[in-house]
Amino acid sequence: MEKGHYMQTVKKRILIETDYLGANVSCISTSRGLVFIDSPFLPEDGKKWADLTRKQTGQDAAYVINTDHHYDHVMGNGFLTPNVICHTKAARGMDYLKDKKVLKQVIKEAFPDVLLKYKSFIDRFDPVSPHITFDRGLTLNMGDATFVLEFVGGHSPATIMIYLAEEKVLFTGDNVEGQFPFFGQAHFGKWKEGLKKMLSMDIDLVVPGHGPVGGKEMVEKYFTFFEELEFEVREFQAQGLTMDEMAIKSKTVGFFPIEETEAADQREAWLRRQYQLAAEAVLKER
Repeated sequence: MEKGHYMQTVKKRILIETDYLGANVSCISTSRGLVFIDSPFLPEDGKKWADLTRKQTGQDAAYVINTDHHYDHVMGNGFLTPNVICHTKAARGMDYLKDKKVLKQVIKEAFPDVLLKYKSFIDRFDPVSPHITFDRGLTLNMGDATFVLEFVGGHSPATIMIYLAEEKVLFTGDNVEGQFPFFGQAHFGKWKEGLKKMLSMDIDLVVPGHGPVGGKEMVEKYFTFFEELEFEVREFQAQGLTMDEMAIKSKTVGFFPIEETEAADQREAWLRRQYQLAAEAVLKER
């Protein structure tokens, strides 16, 4: 794997950027054009990604596939191509992007500085309506590249995973990350089922929704995290702890290291909230 100035080049034709604010984005060169997986969140990153991939490959965009409907995966679609593929629930879920008040609130919760800087862009933002949707699965034949899209749920009601068969590369969406995940729309049982399925697959490379690219060990680590989280929450429940008390006493909340930044306090508060949501998701199972 080579690290370029702006992106990683993997298996000669897969371009991956993990440093943009928001979700990881990928671009695969095929004999029928470029296939993008998710899109940059900020407008300058969307324009830069479109230009870089076009210059690097000499090809035009064919499709962009969204792994879910969350703003940090889809807001840059329009800079890439109007040919958007996603799950049916993701297409419906993108309706919230049209409500500027709601969109600003969800961005503010994670990136308050972004809201201040990009208010005018958000006010003018017009989401791209998906071109192709599916419910259970879809196979996209791009000549020399076969993309197997499968609905798994878990992180959101619309989360899919994408398997590039020829290269044995799995794009997991936010069902695998390099950090503590957002649990706001989570279905804990489905998430674990999806991870088990990934563990049974023939995979050379894993591209997570956020964080560095790696191998199958990333899925194994995430499954371990889920096992420990569930065990801890059940133990806390047996002790009669409240959600607030669980989040304070939790060791699992620190499973992933937190970068020391000026926003460390804000990040810690976010983690506590996500742990509470995770505990709720666990306890809904039984």
